[in-house]
Amino acid sequence: MDLRYSSAAERFRREIRRWLEQSVPARWRHPRFWIDRDGSEESLELRRRWEKDRFDNGFAGVDWPVEFGGRGADHEIRAVHDEEMARARAPIGPFLGLTYLGTALLGPTLLRYGTDVQKRTILPRILSGDTIWCQGFSEPESGSDLAGLSTSARRDGDVLVVSGQKTWTSLARHADAMFALVRTDPKAERRRGITFLLIDLTLPGVQVRPIRQMSGSHEFGEEFFDEVRVPVDGNVVGRIDDGWAVARYLLSVERNASPISQYVEFAHELDDVIAAARNTRKDGRPAIEHPRIRARIARCRADLELLRVRGYHTISRTARGQDLGADASVTKLLWSQTRLAIADLGADVLGADGQLSSDGGHLGWRHLHVRGQRIAGGTAQIQRTIIARDLLGLPR
Repeated sequence: MDLRYSSAAERFRREIRRWLEQSVPARWRHPRFWIDRDGSEESLELRRRWEKDRFDNGFAGVDWPVEFGGRGADHEIRAVHDEEMARARAPIGPFLGLTYLGTALLGPTLLRYGTDVQKRTILPRILSGDTIWCQGFSEPESGSDLAGLSTSARRDGDVLVVSGQKTWTSLARHADAMFALVRTDPKAERRRGITFLLIDLTLPGVQVRPIRQMSGSHEFGEEFFDEVRVPVDGNVVGRIDDGWAVARYLLSVERNASPISQYVEFAHELDDVIAAARNTRKDGRPAIEHPRIRARIARCRADLELLRVRGYHTISRTARGQDLGADASVTKLLWSQTRLAIADLGADVLGADGQLSSDGGHLGWRHLHVRGQRIAGGTAQIQRTIIARDLLGLPR
């Protein structure tokens, strides 16, 4: 197996690396820069300007069709793009990327299920950052049990009247619109009668509230819909009552969104832990000299390399036009548990006192923050069930 990139991909790497060196200031790369500005107008404005600059320079949606604002590149170029963005610690990904949910989840879904009008009107605004999207799947009584959602959408002429609540919504406080699952036929079987709907969050009857996490972040929010009238035309993706098929595709994309960039990002995080282990003393010697700490570092490094290989596997399958299906659950389980192991290791290296210090505070914050990311795209229990049922053929 040849894991080297092509000469064209390496030329693109040099191009995007030069741009990133100019567009990502050194201070942005410090682990605490964005943490200390979480929720501020300064953070929002910096990231908005950066997303626009990224789009103007041709580095947004590199693998999307040119007619929708992309670059029309192949999946190999996309992998190099993701690697270099993560290497430069650019403000991308589910925590910092204002366009992340649009580019990583909604965009690919519209490219498959959207109408020509939806593609022409929505996709370019995703890439430019003119419309920021959030995802409305989880509800207070249906998180992992997505098919148990109860937010209703009653047909009234040419509109759907939406009532209910969504929660644990990333980017909710900054979002202009939401892609959501709503129940349009309450009498249908659980996975039927569900519609994939695009909702303008500025419509009358929408209320958004931030959720403060134990890390102090306001990354998530909850949304309340009180008889919100959403036009059917242009806002239903796929067919009414058949949104489950659209949602399954989106979830497979979410669970396997970018293992290459995750590999680089998590490697940065492990490097931070290793640096802390060299500078933190335990029992009279540097923490990194303790055999148990070294063994856990080695295990994390090995899992990261496995994640990198999974990334190449994903690129190959996607390039051949193959659906990832249940295979995406393997990658999701791997990346979420690897990141959790790195965060836990960092907390154990610092100890209780170290987590409160200014030098190690970002590791303490990360240890708390990644707890919420374990459930993104479905919990570990959900992923194991999918793997057992769909890949291993085990009985229910």
